[in-house]
Amino acid sequence: MKLILSLLLLFVVAGCATPETRIRKNPELFASFTPDVQAKVRQGHVAIGFSPEAVRMALGDPDRIYHRATTNGVNDVWAYTSYDYRRDPQFVTVLSPVSDLRPNGLFVPSIVLVDVEQRQEYEALRLEFDGEKVKAIEAVKR
Repeated sequence: MKLILSLLLLFVVAGCATPETRIRKNPELFASFTPDVQAKVRQGHVAIGFSPEAVRMALGDPDRIYHRATTNGVNDVWAYTSYDYRRDPQFVTVLSPVSDLRPNGLFVPSIVLVDVEQRQEYEALRLEFDGEKVKAIEAVKR
């Protein structure tokens, strides 16, 4: 039962992770956007001049929000993170069973080479708002 509830929760959370799902949840807001903004939102893209609502519909909530002080005041900077995955071979020590007739068995240490998956988080995108519009976009080039 716990497995079924966990999977159901995962599908509910993942369902909010796409632009289409966010559009379906708020069709009136989506309809208020210009056709150009609607096309970009459907693709999960943003552009200079987007409102915070259009950005949220295209990308979801930001992972971090910074406040950037400038000579013109304080601007919000929304950051979206992504992940790199890689596998690195590493030697590890394991206990290997040895065939033995004794009931408690016998284990000896062995060194084996295994692939260890490494996950590294990075900020893939930053959007700076000037008032209620995106004024700058920084994207990591990979």
